Amino acid sequence: MRLTINNEVTDDFLTLDVSADMELKDLTALLQLDCGFNSGLHELWFANRALDPLGSDTLQQTGFVDDEMVAIRTKKRDTASGVATAGGTATQDALVEQFRQQVAQNPAVRAQLAQSNPEFATIVNDPVAFRERAGPYILQGLNSQATQFGNEFGIPQHEYDRLMRNPSDPANRQRLDELKSQQVIDEQMRNALEFTPEMFTPVHMLYINLEINGTPVKAFVDSGAQTTIISTKLAHKTGLFKLIDKRFQGEAHGVGVQKILGKIHVAQVKIETQYIPCSFTVLDTHVDMLLGLDMLKRHQSCIDLQNDVLKIAGVETKFLSEAELPKDFDAKVLGATATGQTIKKEQAPAVAARNEQTPVVVQYPASAVRQLMDLGFSRTEVLKALQQANGNPDVAAALLFQ
Repeated sequence: MRLTINNEVTDDFLTLDVSADMELKDLTALLQLDCGFNSGLHELWFANRALDPLGSDTLQQTGFVDDEMVAIRTKKRDTASGVATAGGTATQDALVEQFRQQVAQNPAVRAQLAQSNPEFATIVNDPVAFRERAGPYILQGLNSQATQFGNEFGIPQHEYDRLMRNPSDPANRQRLDELKSQQVIDEQMRNALEFTPEMFTPVHMLYINLEINGTPVKAFVDSGAQTTIISTKLAHKTGLFKLIDKRFQGEAHGVGVQKILGKIHVAQVKIETQYIPCSFTVLDTHVDMLLGLDMLKRHQSCIDLQNDVLKIAGVETKFLSEAELPKDFDAKVLGATATGQTIKKEQAPAVAARNEQTPVVVQYPASAVRQLMDLGFSRTEVLKALQQANGNPDVAAALLFQ
Protein backbone atom coordinates (compact mmCIF):
# COMPACT_ATOMS: atom_id res chain seq x y z
CA MET A 1 0.00 0.00 0.00
CA ARG A 2 1.36 3.39 -0.98
CA LEU A 3 0.66 6.46 1.19
CA THR A 4 1.43 10.11 0.45
CA ILE A 5 2.34 12.11 3.54
CA ASN A 6 1.55 15.84 3.28
CA ASN A 7 3.58 17.54 6.02
CA GLU A 8 1.73 20.86 6.30
CA VAL A 9 4.14 22.02 8.99
CA THR A 10 7.13 22.00 6.62
CA ASP A 11 5.23 21.98 3.28
CA ASP A 12 7.00 18.73 2.33
CA PHE A 13 5.59 15.60 0.68
CA LEU A 14 6.76 12.04 1.33
CA THR A 15 5.73 8.73 -0.25
CA LEU A 16 5.74 5.57 1.90
CA ASP A 17 5.19 1.93 0.98
CA VAL A 18 3.54 0.22 3.95
CA SER A 19 1.56 -2.90 4.73
CA ALA A 20 -2.24 -2.74 4.97
CA ASP A 21 -2.08 -4.52 8.36
CA MET A 22 0.32 -1.94 9.86
CA GLU A 23 -1.13 -0.45 13.05
CA LEU A 24 -1.56 3.31 13.50
CA LYS A 25 0.98 3.42 16.33
CA ASP A 26 3.57 1.82 14.04
CA LEU A 27 2.81 4.37 11.32
CA THR A 28 3.28 7.11 13.93
CA ALA A 29 6.68 5.70 14.89
CA LEU A 30 7.68 5.60 11.23
CA LEU A 31 6.63 9.22 10.73
CA GLN A 32 8.58 10.28 13.82
CA LEU A 33 11.73 9.00 12.14
CA ASP A 34 11.06 10.18 8.59
CA CYS A 35 9.11 13.42 9.12
CA GLY A 36 9.90 14.58 12.64
CA PHE A 37 6.31 13.93 13.73
CA ASN A 38 5.68 14.88 17.39
CA SER A 39 2.39 13.70 18.90
CA GLY A 40 2.54 16.52 21.44
CA LEU A 41 2.68 19.19 18.74
CA HIS A 42 1.21 17.56 15.65
CA GLU A 43 -1.86 15.67 14.53
CA LEU A 44 -2.44 13.05 11.83
CA TRP A 45 -5.44 13.74 9.61
CA PHE A 46 -7.14 11.36 7.24
CA ALA A 47 -10.54 11.70 5.54
CA ASN A 48 -11.31 14.96 7.38
CA ARG A 49 -10.72 13.50 10.84
CA ALA A 50 -7.85 13.33 13.28
CA LEU A 51 -6.33 9.89 13.88
CA ASP A 52 -5.25 8.43 17.20
CA PRO A 53 -1.44 8.31 16.90
CA LEU A 54 -1.31 5.49 19.47
CA GLY A 55 -4.23 3.51 18.05
CA SER A 56 -3.99 -0.25 17.52
CA ASP A 57 -6.31 -0.38 14.48
CA THR A 58 -4.68 -1.40 11.24
CA LEU A 59 -4.56 0.91 8.26
CA GLN A 60 -7.06 -1.27 6.44
CA GLN A 61 -9.47 -1.17 9.40
CA THR A 62 -9.12 2.62 9.51
CA GLY A 63 -10.22 2.86 5.89
CA PHE A 64 -6.93 3.27 4.05
CA VAL A 65 -6.61 2.07 0.47
CA ASP A 66 -3.78 2.44 -2.01
CA ASP A 67 -2.62 6.00 -2.86
CA GLU A 68 -4.32 7.62 0.14
CA MET A 69 -3.07 10.91 1.58
CA VAL A 70 -2.31 11.58 5.26
CA ALA A 71 -1.75 15.13 6.51
CA ILE A 72 0.52 16.18 9.38
CA ARG A 73 -0.80 19.37 10.94
CA THR A 74 -0.01 21.56 13.89
CA LYS A 75 -2.41 20.93 16.75
CA LYS A 76 -5.22 23.44 16.84
CA ARG A 77 -5.73 25.79 19.74
CA ASP A 78 -9.01 25.70 21.57
CA THR A 79 -11.30 27.38 19.05
CA ALA A 80 -13.81 28.13 21.76
CA SER A 81 -11.37 30.56 23.31
CA GLY A 82 -10.28 31.97 19.95
CA VAL A 83 -8.93 35.42 19.58
CA ALA A 84 -10.85 36.84 22.48
CA THR A 85 -8.83 34.97 25.10
CA ALA A 86 -5.43 35.08 23.41
CA GLY A 87 -3.06 36.81 25.76
CA GLY A 88 -5.69 37.41 28.42
CA THR A 89 -7.49 40.63 29.24
CA ALA A 90 -4.60 42.84 28.16
CA THR A 91 -4.72 41.40 24.65
CA GLN A 92 -8.51 41.78 24.50
CA ASP A 93 -8.24 45.44 25.49
CA ALA A 94 -5.52 45.99 22.89
CA LEU A 95 -7.70 44.46 20.16
CA VAL A 96 -10.64 46.68 21.12
CA GLU A 97 -8.43 49.78 21.29
CA GLN A 98 -6.91 49.04 17.90
CA PHE A 99 -10.41 48.70 16.43
CA ARG A 100 -11.49 51.97 18.09
CA GLN A 101 -8.50 53.86 16.67
CA GLN A 102 -9.13 52.56 13.16
CA VAL A 103 -12.78 53.63 13.35
CA ALA A 104 -11.90 57.04 14.83
CA GLN A 105 -9.36 57.77 12.09
CA ASN A 106 -11.40 56.52 9.13
CA PRO A 107 -14.35 58.82 8.29
CA ALA A 108 -15.95 56.26 5.96
CA VAL A 109 -15.96 53.49 8.57
CA ARG A 110 -17.12 55.93 11.23
CA ALA A 111 -20.05 57.04 9.08
CA GLN A 112 -20.99 53.40 8.47
CA LEU A 113 -20.85 52.71 12.22
CA ALA A 114 -23.05 55.73 12.89
CA GLN A 115 -25.71 54.24 10.61
CA SER A 116 -25.52 50.68 11.91
CA ASN A 117 -24.97 51.45 15.60
CA PRO A 118 -25.35 55.13 16.58
CA GLU A 119 -24.68 54.37 20.25
CA PHE A 120 -21.16 53.09 19.55
CA ALA A 121 -20.42 55.97 17.18
CA THR A 122 -21.04 58.50 19.95
CA ILE A 123 -18.43 56.93 22.26
CA VAL A 124 -15.71 56.20 19.70
CA ASN A 125 -13.58 59.06 21.09
CA ASP A 126 -13.86 57.75 24.67
CA PRO A 127 -11.48 54.75 25.04
CA VAL A 128 -12.86 53.65 28.42
CA ALA A 129 -16.54 53.82 27.49
CA PHE A 130 -15.88 52.18 24.12
CA ARG A 131 -13.99 49.31 25.74
CA GLU A 132 -16.69 48.72 28.34
CA ARG A 133 -19.75 49.00 26.10
CA ALA A 134 -18.58 48.02 22.63
CA GLY A 135 -15.71 45.71 23.58
CA PRO A 136 -17.78 42.55 24.25
CA TYR A 137 -19.51 42.84 20.85
CA ILE A 138 -16.22 43.37 19.01
CA LEU A 139 -14.56 40.38 20.69
CA GLN A 140 -17.62 38.26 19.96
CA GLY A 141 -17.36 39.22 16.29
CA LEU A 142 -13.67 38.33 16.18
CA ASN A 143 -14.48 35.00 17.78
CA SER A 144 -17.44 34.14 15.62
CA GLN A 145 -15.45 32.83 12.68
CA ALA A 146 -13.54 30.38 14.85
CA THR A 147 -16.66 29.13 16.62
CA GLN A 148 -18.94 29.03 13.59
CA PHE A 149 -16.82 26.56 11.62
CA GLY A 150 -15.20 23.46 13.06
CA ASN A 151 -12.17 23.32 10.77
CA GLU A 152 -8.69 24.67 11.35
CA PHE A 153 -8.96 27.52 8.86
CA GLY A 154 -12.28 28.94 10.08
CA ILE A 155 -13.82 28.70 6.60
CA PRO A 156 -17.20 27.23 5.60
CA GLN A 157 -17.13 23.47 5.97
CA HIS A 158 -18.21 22.83 2.38
CA GLU A 159 -15.22 24.81 1.11
CA TYR A 160 -12.90 22.98 3.49
CA ASP A 161 -14.23 19.60 2.33
CA ARG A 162 -13.80 20.59 -1.32
CA LEU A 163 -10.19 21.65 -0.74
CA MET A 164 -9.28 18.52 1.19
CA ARG A 165 -10.81 16.16 -1.37
CA ASN A 166 -8.09 17.15 -3.84
CA PRO A 167 -5.36 19.15 -2.06
CA SER A 168 -2.86 18.60 -4.87
CA ASP A 169 -5.02 20.48 -7.40
CA PRO A 170 -3.16 23.72 -8.31
CA ALA A 171 -6.12 25.98 -7.52
CA ASN A 172 -6.82 24.19 -4.24
CA ARG A 173 -3.14 24.25 -3.36
CA GLN A 174 -3.01 27.98 -3.94
CA ARG A 175 -6.06 28.50 -1.73
CA LEU A 176 -4.58 26.31 1.02
CA ASP A 177 -1.33 28.26 0.87
CA GLU A 178 -3.29 31.50 1.27
CA LEU A 179 -5.14 30.11 4.29
CA LYS A 180 -1.91 28.92 5.90
CA SER A 181 -0.29 32.31 5.31
CA GLN A 182 -3.29 33.99 6.94
CA GLN A 183 -2.92 31.70 9.95
CA VAL A 184 0.71 32.80 10.30
CA ILE A 185 -0.29 36.46 9.97
CA ASP A 186 -3.01 36.07 12.62
CA GLU A 187 -0.57 34.34 14.94
CA GLN A 188 1.96 37.12 14.46
CA MET A 189 -0.67 39.70 15.26
CA ARG A 190 -1.70 37.88 18.44
CA ASN A 191 1.94 37.65 19.50
CA ALA A 192 2.50 41.32 18.73
CA LEU A 193 -0.57 42.33 20.73
CA GLU A 194 0.57 40.22 23.65
CA PHE A 195 4.31 40.89 23.73
CA THR A 196 4.74 44.25 21.95
CA PRO A 197 1.39 46.10 22.25
CA GLU A 198 3.23 49.42 21.96
CA MET A 199 3.59 48.73 18.22
CA PHE A 200 -0.14 49.44 17.83
CA THR A 201 -0.06 52.86 19.50
CA PRO A 202 0.64 56.08 17.58
CA VAL A 203 4.19 57.42 17.77
CA HIS A 204 4.31 61.10 18.59
CA MET A 205 6.52 63.40 16.59
CA LEU A 206 9.76 64.94 17.84
CA TYR A 207 9.75 68.57 18.97
CA ILE A 208 12.27 70.78 20.72
CA ASN A 209 12.12 74.17 22.39
CA LEU A 210 14.11 76.98 20.81
CA GLU A 211 14.03 80.74 20.44
CA ILE A 212 14.03 83.01 17.40
CA ASN A 213 14.63 86.68 18.18
CA GLY A 214 13.50 86.07 21.76
CA THR A 215 10.28 84.34 20.69
CA PRO A 216 9.83 80.83 22.13
CA VAL A 217 9.07 78.24 19.44
CA LYS A 218 8.20 74.54 19.53
CA ALA A 219 10.03 73.25 16.45
CA PHE A 220 9.23 69.98 14.74
CA VAL A 221 12.37 67.92 14.04
CA ASP A 222 12.09 66.07 10.73
CA SER A 223 15.19 64.46 9.22
CA GLY A 224 13.05 63.43 6.24
CA ALA A 225 12.41 67.03 5.20
CA GLN A 226 14.89 68.43 2.71
CA THR A 227 14.87 72.01 3.98
CA THR A 228 14.06 73.91 7.15
CA ILE A 229 10.68 75.64 7.00
CA ILE A 230 9.19 78.61 8.81
CA SER A 231 5.54 79.63 8.53
CA THR A 232 4.50 83.11 7.45
CA LYS A 233 2.74 83.53 10.80
CA LEU A 234 5.93 82.84 12.76
CA ALA A 235 7.99 84.95 10.37
CA HIS A 236 5.73 87.91 11.16
CA LYS A 237 5.82 87.16 14.90
CA THR A 238 9.63 86.98 15.05
CA GLY A 239 10.24 90.02 12.84
CA LEU A 240 11.82 87.98 10.04
CA PHE A 241 9.15 88.57 7.42
CA LYS A 242 10.90 91.67 6.09
CA LEU A 243 14.02 89.55 5.42
CA ILE A 244 12.30 87.22 2.95
CA ASP A 245 14.11 87.10 -0.40
CA LYS A 246 11.22 86.87 -2.84
CA ARG A 247 13.53 86.01 -5.73
CA PHE A 248 13.41 82.45 -4.36
CA GLN A 249 9.67 82.07 -4.86
CA GLY A 250 8.44 78.80 -6.26
CA GLU A 251 6.11 75.91 -5.54
CA ALA A 252 6.21 72.95 -3.19
CA HIS A 253 4.43 69.86 -4.48
CA GLY A 254 2.87 67.41 -2.08
CA VAL A 255 -0.80 66.45 -2.02
CA GLY A 256 -1.68 69.63 -3.85
CA VAL A 257 0.60 72.62 -4.30
CA GLN A 258 1.83 75.23 -1.84
CA LYS A 259 3.52 78.45 -2.80
CA ILE A 260 7.05 79.12 -1.56
CA LEU A 261 7.01 82.79 -0.59
CA GLY A 262 10.79 83.04 -0.57
CA LYS A 263 13.82 82.36 1.55
CA ILE A 264 15.34 83.86 4.70
CA HIS A 265 19.05 83.41 4.16
CA VAL A 266 20.23 83.61 7.77
CA ALA A 267 18.74 84.15 11.23
CA GLN A 268 20.02 83.39 14.71
CA VAL A 269 18.28 80.50 16.48
CA LYS A 270 18.91 79.87 20.17
CA ILE A 271 18.90 76.24 21.32
CA GLU A 272 19.63 75.94 25.04
CA THR A 273 22.69 78.20 25.45
CA GLN A 274 23.93 78.00 21.87
CA TYR A 275 23.15 80.44 19.06
CA ILE A 276 23.33 78.89 15.61
CA PRO A 277 22.77 80.42 12.16
CA CYS A 278 19.80 79.01 10.31
CA SER A 279 18.22 79.58 6.90
CA PHE A 280 14.50 79.13 6.25
CA THR A 281 12.20 78.40 3.35
CA VAL A 282 9.00 80.36 3.95
CA LEU A 283 5.66 78.61 3.45
CA ASP A 284 2.12 79.47 4.45
CA THR A 285 1.78 76.31 6.57
CA HIS A 286 0.22 75.28 9.88
CA VAL A 287 3.54 74.14 11.36
CA ASP A 288 5.38 77.09 12.89
CA MET A 289 8.84 75.69 12.24
CA LEU A 290 10.20 72.47 10.81
CA LEU A 291 13.88 71.75 11.43
CA GLY A 292 14.93 69.90 8.29
CA LEU A 293 17.87 67.88 7.10
CA ASP A 294 19.78 70.89 5.74
CA MET A 295 20.27 72.41 9.21
CA LEU A 296 20.66 69.04 10.92
CA LYS A 297 23.54 68.11 8.63
CA ARG A 298 25.11 71.55 8.67
CA HIS A 299 25.37 71.52 12.47
CA GLN A 300 26.28 67.79 12.68
CA SER A 301 23.17 66.87 14.64
CA CYS A 302 22.36 63.53 16.24
CA ILE A 303 18.82 62.37 17.04
CA ASP A 304 19.52 60.34 20.19
CA LEU A 305 16.31 58.41 20.90
CA GLN A 306 17.90 56.33 23.65
CA ASN A 307 18.47 59.44 25.76
CA ASP A 308 15.55 61.33 24.19
CA VAL A 309 17.69 64.31 23.19
CA LEU A 310 18.78 66.17 20.08
CA LYS A 311 22.50 66.85 19.94
CA ILE A 312 23.21 69.88 17.78
CA ALA A 313 26.08 72.36 17.54
CA GLY A 314 27.72 71.04 20.69
CA VAL A 315 24.64 71.19 22.94
CA GLU A 316 21.90 68.77 23.94
CA THR A 317 18.23 69.62 24.20
CA LYS A 318 15.43 67.33 25.37
CA PHE A 319 12.63 66.33 23.06
CA LEU A 320 9.29 67.55 24.33
CA SER A 321 7.01 65.09 26.07
CA GLU A 322 3.48 64.49 24.84
CA ALA A 323 2.10 66.54 27.72
CA GLU A 324 4.11 69.59 26.58
CA LEU A 325 2.48 69.67 23.16
CA PRO A 326 -0.92 71.04 22.17
CA LYS A 327 -3.27 68.24 21.16
CA ASP A 328 -3.48 69.36 17.53
CA PHE A 329 0.28 69.51 16.90
CA ASP A 330 0.56 66.04 15.36
CA ALA A 331 -2.51 66.61 13.20
CA LYS A 332 -0.98 69.83 11.88
CA VAL A 333 2.26 68.06 11.09
CA LEU A 334 0.51 65.23 9.21
CA GLY A 335 -1.23 67.86 7.11
CA ALA A 336 1.97 69.70 6.27
CA THR A 337 4.77 67.15 6.28
CA ALA A 338 4.12 66.04 2.70
CA THR A 339 4.82 69.55 1.54
CA GLY A 340 7.81 69.87 3.82
CA GLN A 341 9.35 66.69 2.51
CA THR A 342 8.89 67.39 -1.17
CA ILE A 343 9.99 70.96 -1.67
CA LYS A 344 11.30 71.09 -5.20
CA LYS A 345 14.62 72.57 -6.21
CA GLU A 346 14.57 76.29 -5.64
CA GLN A 347 14.98 78.67 -8.51
CA ALA A 348 18.12 80.64 -9.04
CA PRO A 349 17.46 84.36 -8.45
CA ALA A 350 17.84 85.26 -12.14
CA VAL A 351 15.40 82.57 -13.23
CA ALA A 352 12.95 83.31 -10.45
CA ALA A 353 12.65 86.87 -11.61
CA ARG A 354 11.30 85.71 -14.97
CA ASN A 355 9.14 82.66 -14.38
CA GLU A 356 7.83 80.30 -11.76
CA GLN A 357 9.03 76.78 -11.13
CA THR A 358 7.62 74.13 -13.47
CA PRO A 359 5.12 71.93 -11.58
CA VAL A 360 6.21 68.33 -11.09
CA VAL A 361 3.54 65.67 -10.74
CA VAL A 362 4.51 62.61 -8.73
CA GLN A 363 2.94 59.38 -10.01
CA TYR A 364 2.52 56.25 -7.90
CA PRO A 365 1.78 52.71 -9.11
CA ALA A 366 -1.94 52.24 -9.61
CA SER A 367 -1.74 48.83 -7.92
CA ALA A 368 -0.29 50.38 -4.75
CA VAL A 369 -2.96 53.10 -4.70
CA ARG A 370 -5.77 50.56 -5.21
CA GLN A 371 -4.37 48.21 -2.56
CA LEU A 372 -4.35 51.00 0.04
CA MET A 373 -7.80 52.25 -1.01
CA ASP A 374 -9.14 48.71 -0.51
CA LEU A 375 -8.26 49.10 3.17
CA GLY A 376 -11.07 51.66 3.45
CA PHE A 377 -9.24 54.93 2.86
CA SER A 378 -10.03 57.63 0.32
CA ARG A 379 -7.81 58.34 -2.67
CA THR A 380 -6.75 61.67 -1.15
CA GLU A 381 -5.68 59.99 2.09
CA VAL A 382 -3.79 57.29 0.19
CA LEU A 383 -1.91 59.76 -2.02
CA LYS A 384 -1.05 61.86 1.00
CA ALA A 385 0.31 58.83 2.87
CA LEU A 386 2.32 57.68 -0.16
CA GLN A 387 3.81 61.16 -0.44
CA GLN A 388 4.84 61.09 3.22
CA ALA A 389 6.30 57.60 2.77
CA ASN A 390 8.25 58.53 -0.36
CA GLY A 391 6.22 56.02 -2.36
CA ASN A 392 6.68 53.05 -0.01
CA PRO A 393 3.23 51.35 0.24
CA ASP A 394 4.09 49.48 3.46
CA VAL A 395 5.12 52.67 5.26
CA ALA A 396 2.08 54.45 3.82
CA ALA A 397 -0.22 51.74 5.23
CA ALA A 398 1.35 52.18 8.67
CA LEU A 399 0.78 55.96 8.48
CA LEU A 400 -2.86 55.48 7.45
CA PHE A 401 -3.58 53.27 10.46
CA GLN A 402 -2.01 55.69 12.97
